Amino acid sequence: MKQRKNTFKIIAYITYILISLGLLVYVLISSKNTDRSFFITAISIWFIFVLFCIFKIRRARNSRSFFEKGMMSVRDIDGMDGIEFEELTCDILAANDFDIAESTQASGDFGVDVLAEKDGITYAIQCKCYSGLVGIDAVQQVYAGRAYYDCHVAVVLTNQYYTHHAQRLADKIGVVLWDRDTLRDFL
Repeated sequence: MKQRKNTFKIIAYITYILISLGLLVYVLISSKNTDRSFFITAISIWFIFVLFCIFKIRRARNSRSFFEKGMMSVRDIDGMDGIEFEELTCDILAANDFDIAESTQASGDFGVDVLAEKDGITYAIQCKCYSGLVGIDAVQQVYAGRAYYDCHVAVVLTNQYYTHHAQRLADKIGVVLWDRDTLRDFL
């Protein structure tokens, strides 16, 4: 979602530049004022506005994602808190060709931390940044959350591994488990 929102911002600023150029030309052509300082002032104001828009466009382009593949290891993630891990997950998915990756509300998220889409398939993702094994609760929560958000696939992503019971339940109900090794592949 972050990428889509920034793309809209970029398009909006380019549109602002073009509209303001049209207004500038209209004002200069239709103006009865032949004073040279009027023209210089109008063009200067427009030029400052264009510089501002270019600054905003560059800022939007650079903020798409701070994550780039190959710049982190799983050990870098181990020290993160849950919210940092959820935000990073959105960036990791975007860097791995997901079309949409957006974080849900921090509380009341119905067991889903990230909603993502790739190739028309929607994903409900529960993020677990743990120091130990991830248990069965995460599988149960994301399974329910997938139905709530009407997604195709339920996924639990962790920086660790899963208990045997979590793996058995996930296999039985069709929840995908992305563990430390999968996360390493994403990085």
